[in-house]
Amino acid sequence: MSFTDGSLDGERWMTVVADAVARINAGDLEKVVLARDLIATATAPVDVRWPLRRLAESYPMCWTFHVDGMFGATPEMLVRRERGLVTSRVLAGTIRRTGDDERDLALAATLARSSKDLEEHEYAVRSVADALDPHCSSMNVPEAPFVLHLPNVMHLATDVAGVVHDAATVSSLQLAEALHPSAAVGGTPTPVATALISEIEGMDRGRYAGPVGWMDARGDGEWGIALRSASIEGPTVRLFAGCGIVADSDPEAELAESQAKFVPVRDSLAP
Repeated sequence: MSFTDGSLDGERWMTVVADAVARINAGDLEKVVLARDLIATATAPVDVRWPLRRLAESYPMCWTFHVDGMFGATPEMLVRRERGLVTSRVLAGTIRRTGDDERDLALAATLARSSKDLEEHEYAVRSVADALDPHCSSMNVPEAPFVLHLPNVMHLATDVAGVVHDAATVSSLQLAEALHPSAAVGGTPTPVATALISEIEGMDRGRYAGPVGWMDARGDGEWGIALRSASIEGPTVRLFAGCGIVADSDPEAELAESQAKFVPVRDSLAP
C-alpha cells in the first residue's frame, strides 16, 4: 500500500490555513474547518472488511461504519434520538497523543486550559445548542468540556442533551438535518465558513463529514459524522482529515493535527 498527497501537499495546505487565519483576523468569520486528503493505492481491490475489523478493534470508543464504499470510525455523534431524548457529542479542540501515559495526562490538562482550543470548542457547542433549541422543550449544555482520550489524539468534548417537543413528529433524521453542518465540520458563521471552504480548500469532500447512521420506524436512531474516514474505489482509498481553524491557529500545528487524524484509517490499511 503506497500513500501520496491528495488535492494539496502539506506546504500548500499550510498556505491555505494561513489564508484562513488572515480572513478570521480580518473579521470575516470566527472559525472555519479545513480538510485535506491522502491517497492510498494497493496492488489489488481493497476488501473493506479488514480495515473495518481493525478500526472496530483499535477504536472501540468510536462508532465504526461502512456505507457504499465510505468507511471509518467516527468519535463524534451528531445526534442520537431515543424515546424523545436527544444527545449530541461535540468534539472540537485536539492534541496529538505521545504514547507516554504521564506526558499524555499533562497534555490533556494543557488542552483543557488552551484558550485557542476552548474558543474553537465553544463555537461548535453553540452551533449545536442553537440548532437543537427549536426542537427541544428542555436542554442541558454543560459549562465546560471534558477531555476524550482516543488512541491517537485527545479531544475537548461536550455532550449536549435535550427532550424533543414531540417525538412523533421530529425524527432523528430531521434532527440530523437541522444540525448539519455544525461548526465542528463547517465553521462559524456557517454560511460564511462553507463559502470560504469552497473558495480556498481546493478539493471535493464527497461524503466526508456528512451524517452517517440509521433510523427505525419510530424515528429513533443514531447519526454520526463521517470523520476518521475514507472512500474506497477498487484498489484506491481516499483518506480525509479536517482541522478547525481560529484566530490563533498555527499552520504547522494544524498540519500535524491533520496527520494525526489520518492515523486510524492509515493504520487499518497496513499489511
